[in-house]
Amino acid sequence: MATKSTTKKVIAYVTNKDKLMVFTHTDFPEAGVQVPAGTVEESEEPSEAVVREIYEESGVKGVRLIELLGIYQYDIAPSREEIQERYVYHLELTEPTLSTWRHWEMHSNINKKSIDFDFYWLKLDGSDLDLAGGQGYFLPKLAHKIKKSNY
Repeated sequence: MATKSTTKKVIAYVTNKDKLMVFTHTDFPEAGVQVPAGTVEESEEPSEAVVREIYEESGVKGVRLIELLGIYQYDIAPSREEIQERYVYHLELTEPTLSTWRHWEMHSNINKKSIDFDFYWLKLDGSDLDLAGGQGYFLPKLAHKIKKSNY
């Protein structure tokens, strides 16, 4: 059996009080509800990558890094033979943002076509909010912390 490669990834839990920034793919709703996430580039620290990914995917610049909630490994088979080492961060919104918006992420390696995302806010309820691809792993922990802070 071949050894699976490991890739460093970041996942962003951006909150506005007790709500979480989420999105769906405009053209591929079957991809499920997600949060901003992506690959840590070779020259980056995970804490830098998470802020970059938020901006690239949502257009939002006004965030403040609160903490690294944790790191876990996620096997993405059968999509690819890859283990993702996921760094999950909590960030807070620092500037006013719409309740819903569409943003286009440009990818030069995908025929220079944009990927459209529809963003909105979901209330944290203590569950993993049924996020796609195991992205909700640390949401119960985050919801507990936010509940303790009286939002």
